[in-house]
Amino acid sequence: MTPPAVHANCVVVGTAGLLIRGGAGSGKTTLSDILIEAARAKGNLGLLVADDYTHVAALDGRLEAHAPRTIEGRMEVRGFGVVETRFLPHAQVHLLVELEAADAIERIPEQALATACLEGVHLPVVMCPQNDPEHSLRLIRWALRHLFPKGPDYI
Repeated sequence: MTPPAVHANCVVVGTAGLLIRGGAGSGKTTLSDILIEAARAKGNLGLLVADDYTHVAALDGRLEAHAPRTIEGRMEVRGFGVVETRFLPHAQVHLLVELEAADAIERIPEQALATACLEGVHLPVVMCPQNDPEHSLRLIRWALRHLFPKGPDYI
């Protein structure tokens, strides 16, 4: 049975899997591309798992993600077309990135990271402004530092 698909991208930076959710045109693919390049620029792994739709399933208390077979290794670059890219077939999700309108995000939230439950798995969530990849990259970097305080900066 095929696990459910969510309208989200998934990338891996270093050893961290990121599930990026947002509406159509919110900048999921642009942010994914920038995260991948930021990781590679630091000499770390940066790869796509899925673009636009991602299958997710709980496995031993973790959330696993993979691309639908029809779009494996493909990324839509708006204004350019669908491109083939290096990819991982699946990844564990460590952080959920929610793309929202900037005015819907608290300037100084009570807690840096929220929590969401997908397929029965609780995940940390960082709220990021849609279509603002530079700001989102910074927020994701700090979220990963918060989650993995002794880990390297992957992005």
